Amino acid sequence: MLFKLQHYNDLAKVYSTDTPCVSIFIPTHRAGHVQEDKIRFKNALADVKRNLQNDELFVNGGMSERKAEGFLTPAYDLLDNHDFWLHLSDGLAVFIGDGRFEHFRVPIDLNPLTYVKHHFYLRPLMPLLNGEDRFFLLALSQGEVRFFEGHKHHITPVKISDLVPSDMDEALAFEDPEKSLQMRNTGREGSSVFHGHGIHKDQQDWQLEQYCRMVDDGLMKMLHDENAPMIIAAVDELVSTYRKVSDYSNIVDFHVSGNPENDDPTLLHEKAWGKMKNYFRREMEAQKEQFSQALAKDQASFSLLDIVPAAINGKVETLFLAKDAPVLWGFYNEADNSVSIHEDQKPFSVCLHNLAAMKTFEQSGTVYHRDRMDFPQVTAQVNAIYRY
Repeated sequence: MLFKLQHYNDLAKVYSTDTPCVSIFIPTHRAGHVQEDKIRFKNALADVKRNLQNDELFVNGGMSERKAEGFLTPAYDLLDNHDFWLHLSDGLAVFIGDGRFEHFRVPIDLNPLTYVKHHFYLRPLMPLLNGEDRFFLLALSQGEVRFFEGHKHHITPVKISDLVPSDMDEALAFEDPEKSLQMRNTGREGSSVFHGHGIHKDQQDWQLEQYCRMVDDGLMKMLHDENAPMIIAAVDELVSTYRKVSDYSNIVDFHVSGNPENDDPTLLHEKAWGKMKNYFRREMEAQKEQFSQALAKDQASFSLLDIVPAAINGKVETLFLAKDAPVLWGFYNEADNSVSIHEDQKPFSVCLHNLAAMKTFEQSGTVYHRDRMDFPQVTAQVNAIYRY
């Protein structure tokens, strides 16, 4: 199951001082490393079990060994589910609470982490929610239509057969049966030949426009509330026509040129990401420039002591948080809007990095969860641009 906004909302509202909330993150492999992945998860469960029994971490004391093992029973069952470990993605996120057990195969690289507190730890999954490095790919030809959701490390086919025509012949047959009689398939997949003395360049242009319009109308039923950049893989003429008729607001101004019909998803991803990575790099450079300008106006910061209260109060527009930033224990004091940092975990300590990320996201800010060398201020593990 892919982690989505509704899952975040459900997990974010859980807060329990009576029963611990367990969050586990491990990197996994898509194939060929079953034992390695299972051992990593087994070690994570051992770490969680020790924390559940630690009297110093909870106001009412830790669990007994027997109770801790019972609490983790669904996770032990997952560990023994051999079929599950044969079908993984790049990372695994597991959440365990009172009457709750959820796990998500996620297409992002995760650092190993266990977190046992009175709330769930959700910071590592921010890239899935913010659409970080997320894009759409439309692979379009006269012979077929394919659509994908892509990220830096993977691409996922999206089912659209119930939304768009399967090819140009089907689109034109549905649009105008008489005109479709002037076309015949040559027998080679993905190609059509035009016949009849009345069909000239303007007629071919009309047919291409009708085809692209029908494809776009179908996709917009799915994409009406999306704004992720879309790249098109198609011959140049089809790209130009699709741009002209499309209602999608964020088609990038470059494309993957050529007929994509013989390209498998891996090759399509390689071609698309080769172009999209520069798009996202330019986007990040623009954010860095914005940070520098905002910092000069005292509308940005790289001090966690300032950023956490700002995030809680809805002031943070953009948050940069290092992927490798460790759990940093501390506490937010609402009375004086201040933050204290704890050297060691206390019963009511929270991870300040997680707190800043969640509060920024929940108040419509953008959270970048990436390598620190991509930050405006690389010496800090957290940077923020303020709304005011």
